Amino acid sequence: MLRKLLSHAAIYGLAAQVPRLAGVLALPLITQYLTPTDYGVAGVVTAYFAAFVFLHSLGFSIVLGNSFVKYPARYQWIWRQLYGFLTGWSVFFGLLVMGVFYFVVPAEAHHDRLAIAVLNALPILLFSTTDLVSGMYCQLAQRPLPIALRSFIVGTAHVLLNIYFIAYLHLGYMGWFYSAFISALIGFIFSFYIVFEQKLWPILRYKRQRILHTLRVSLPVVPHHFANFMLDTSDRLVLDTVGVPIRRIGLYNVASSFGIYFMSASFAVVQAATPVYMKLLAQEKSPEAALQMRSITYSLQLLFFAATFLGSLWMKEVFSLLIRNEELQQAYPLAIIILMGYNFRPMYLAVGNLLTYHEHTNKLWRISGVAGIGNIVLNFILVPLYGFEMAAYTTFAALMYMGYSGYFLKAYKELAQLPYYPMAWLLATMMLLLLAYQLREVHMLVKAGITFLTLLAGIALYMQYRTKAKWQV
Repeated sequence: MLRKLLSHAAIYGLAAQVPRLAGVLALPLITQYLTPTDYGVAGVVTAYFAAFVFLHSLGFSIVLGNSFVKYPARYQWIWRQLYGFLTGWSVFFGLLVMGVFYFVVPAEAHHDRLAIAVLNALPILLFSTTDLVSGMYCQLAQRPLPIALRSFIVGTAHVLLNIYFIAYLHLGYMGWFYSAFISALIGFIFSFYIVFEQKLWPILRYKRQRILHTLRVSLPVVPHHFANFMLDTSDRLVLDTVGVPIRRIGLYNVASSFGIYFMSASFAVVQAATPVYMKLLAQEKSPEAALQMRSITYSLQLLFFAATFLGSLWMKEVFSLLIRNEELQQAYPLAIIILMGYNFRPMYLAVGNLLTYHEHTNKLWRISGVAGIGNIVLNFILVPLYGFEMAAYTTFAALMYMGYSGYFLKAYKELAQLPYYPMAWLLATMMLLLLAYQLREVHMLVKAGITFLTLLAGIALYMQYRTKAKWQV
């Protein structure tokens, strides 16, 4: 099972990461034509867009997933009704989003605010619901190839369009928005084909009771999903609200983008792991399934530790190589702190999937909601006192809460069959952060030696634990 999970993660990941890697390698081409102001405007607008995307689905992904697992013979009928409701909701919500965008665009981009509003609202209005339904089907049916193909083509198009609009047409921040809209349109074409192939057409005359039942389960998840926005992108909005200059917001946006790169890359693991976790959880009261679930979680956590530590260790060199702008290069220490925070995901997956499977969605806000709100409150308090750099530290603290607080919930303790030792993993994360930050300026030969030893130790630990736990591969 672990081999299947990793193979699916590789399919998801490689297809998505090849264009994403190309995008990173394209940074030297486009950063010389961008300023901190461009990054600042894009960061603020993107933060609003992320908030609207999280709110748009109303948490329906939880019900889609549960109905697929629990009612395999009739999930299509349920999905088509939910699809119909979301289609109507998207029209209203998309128009509302367009109006909001028009008024929240930063002053530095007011002359482009109508175009920005239209380019960012239309994908929500027209594309997002179909993308949600088709993506959930492929993920739950464990068909990674369609998602991989879509990710590869859309990602490649996005990179090429960014180079065209920014490096050749010199459109600055508008280049990102034009590229994002065209890429979303291309992705919608793929999503529409999946819906057509599976005959998952929306039923616009849906059953009212079905929708009310769905909303009772899904709406408690909205704060949980919205908390992801509060953790990943709300920092830009807080910095803008408290009056941080747009150029400094741009510096922070550059630093946080490397955390977002890793989060996007690790999403392939999440996509592959979720159906595996669900199948193991379906074997309720099985000690073997519980042991296998913990083994997978530990393995993924070690993998995430190695990836974030080595990325942080080499962050200075990465910035020097990719960011062809001396002012933007100064943000690399903040990128180390933010990147290390994103290794929380595997431990969070174990808690989140357990609570979701047993429909304790009303408990998830205690994890993600508190983390997100805490991040915003701390930013409002600390940023005016100590500067915009504090946003990186508050993000790290909130991500740690997100990853490990769920293990102390009463609902989780009543359902868990095995201990996961969250405090030990949290302490290890903090020690790795301190080590990576202290070593950021050492000579490259020293870093190369540390990298070799880290990889060697990681392989040895993996092999030892794999043998001990007798994983089924």
